[in-house]
Amino acid sequence: MNYEEAMVYINQLNTKGIALGLERITALLDILGNPQDALRCVHVAGTNGKGSVCAFLDSALQKAGLRVGRYISPTLYGYLERFQINGIWMAEADFAGLLKIVQHACEQMEAQNLEVPTVFEVETAIAFLYFKQQNCDYVLLETGMGGRLDSTNVIKKPAVSVITPVSLDHTAMLGGSLEEIAAEKGGIIKPGCPVVLGPQKAEVLDVLLGCCKKCGVDPVLCSEADVQNRQWNLNGQQFTYRGTDLAIRLLGDYQCSNAVIALETLRVLQKTEPVLTETAMLNGLKNAAWAGRFEMIHTNPTVIVDGAHNPAGAQALADTLRSHFADSTIYLLMGVFKDKQYEEIARIMRVCSDTIYCFAPELERGLGAKELAEAVRPYYREVFSADSAEDAVKQVFLRAKENEDRDTIIVSFGSLSTIDAVQNAVMHMDNRYECAERGAAWTG
Repeated sequence: MNYEEAMVYINQLNTKGIALGLERITALLDILGNPQDALRCVHVAGTNGKGSVCAFLDSALQKAGLRVGRYISPTLYGYLERFQINGIWMAEADFAGLLKIVQHACEQMEAQNLEVPTVFEVETAIAFLYFKQQNCDYVLLETGMGGRLDSTNVIKKPAVSVITPVSLDHTAMLGGSLEEIAAEKGGIIKPGCPVVLGPQKAEVLDVLLGCCKKCGVDPVLCSEADVQNRQWNLNGQQFTYRGTDLAIRLLGDYQCSNAVIALETLRVLQKTEPVLTETAMLNGLKNAAWAGRFEMIHTNPTVIVDGAHNPAGAQALADTLRSHFADSTIYLLMGVFKDKQYEEIARIMRVCSDTIYCFAPELERGLGAKELAEAVRPYYREVFSADSAEDAVKQVFLRAKENEDRDTIIVSFGSLSTIDAVQNAVMHMDNRYECAERGAAWTG
């Protein structure tokens, strides 16, 4: 099997959709020899912040000289981005070889009249095999959806379980209330295993503390109130947390909380990992990078991309923009999936701007630009519908040229899946603009 053949098989599985549950992944991993049992996993669930927390953890663990596997979902730039070791994507040949092994196991399940695994379950099995084969010291494992019935939850004894802030999302699958969703996220908490809880709403914290009590675990609680002396500019942030001075490159007010969650998680790991020094932790947090999370990709005009795709993410984005760009002219670009709360996201973001450009993500789940434009029209003075992300970027750049005497900010949000298209469109705009942090001026 080569890589092209492997992707044909993956795309066939993709048509079967999402199905929560542990029966299929358990049977699959049994056939494969349960590679997950040989791994030291940091298991991360939550609605927002999982990727950023893992980015901080990845950077710090690498600074300590450790070999770090990372399983990411969703990805921004390519399929194999989801399987990484020390920031390097899995090779195509490795993926094809491992998929062949997993495919054979799936065929064995089918021969036993067992239900065939979903694409995420197959990918999870590949991740476990790969990280075991490559002798990773730690694996950063993000849940795909929820926690209790997510296929990553087959791990029996995580090195630490982490739950980032919980809010409403995927309500059709996880439940319509915060309490129901919190119970699903809390399903990753295991008896006798350490737990770190990010800042939570009161009703969520009550549920998660109940899960901890049931498992006999005393969790580490992170508090936003302990983040003090914050200083911010477009190069990064500095703040104090419980007597420790921290600096991070990641922008967005919410990244301070994510850094704190990562720091508390690292301190749990430090108890059994002597190479994980305070210096390694703080330098790792400082140097962490994570694409698509309040990331400035262009200057003059400033272009920021953010993966905010639910109301909580939109609120965090809006709060940051209002805190730091209150005197700027802001134009919004929005592309979103059909199954998201796009009206509520747009309503939240209206405090930042009265102008929005709508476009459709280049995926089947993408909401049409005209449909989105009609849905958000009640909230904005000016609403534009674009044929594509590239068209939206062209329109808003032409608008920005008219404001050369003003500080103009362009903000794209609504789905992580749109970020690559927006970045590519920005890279082909007027060659008078220069790309931030990407080196040289454009040639167009």
